[in-house]
Amino acid sequence: MDLNKMVMDSLAKMQSEGKVQEIVDKHVESTVNDVVKDLFGSWSDFSKDLKSKAKEALQINFDDLNLPTYNHLILQAIKDKLDDEITNQGVAKIKNQIEGLLSDSKREYKLSEIVKELKEEIEDLDELGYEESHEMTLHIDKPYGAWWIALDAREDISEYDCKYRLHVDESGKVYSIKINEKDFGRNRSIDEFDIKAVMKGLSGLEETLFKIYASGAKLVIDEENCDLEVSNPEYD
Repeated sequence: MDLNKMVMDSLAKMQSEGKVQEIVDKHVESTVNDVVKDLFGSWSDFSKDLKSKAKEALQINFDDLNLPTYNHLILQAIKDKLDDEITNQGVAKIKNQIEGLLSDSKREYKLSEIVKELKEEIEDLDELGYEESHEMTLHIDKPYGAWWIALDAREDISEYDCKYRLHVDESGKVYSIKINEKDFGRNRSIDEFDIKAVMKGLSGLEETLFKIYASGAKLVIDEENCDLEVSNPEYD
């Protein structure tokens, strides 16, 4: 057995296949990594010196620092960040709120449906006797081709004192919806609803009227089907 020949043949084969170069490269890379770690590692002299120089450069003289101004800058930065977050989340919430309001809106509503929903605003309905009834207020005028509608859950209210006043054209499109709340000292218009009102949430007839106006739904004036007389539900 020629051991020397076997070793030489093996080395020649490794050389031809590039294995020797691969081994050399691997060890050289490992050696270089060790050198770099020694030079720049956390506990190296270079690293310690660099930390010391950085610490000196970043020294803050708190005696010369205007703390009120510094605090104001910090608070302003936090406020700006919060404002951005609130704005982004607020817009998304408003969008979801409006989409939710309009998701179940119809293309057509009837005045009789509105009158029926108005019943929910009658106060002390449960105090009516067996033969007693409450008659809500409804005014319908069509002076120049368009309807002017005023309605209120209370009895015998004049047209201009009614809580709700609607202006509807001949095709059934609602031009405007006014909400008169004299008890609270305010008058509102559906087309002027601000974001705060939507964010707080709408309910009852106010929500329905908002859907009609915002979705452009048609309002059918079926006066003959409007039942204004309401009795105590206990006796129904």
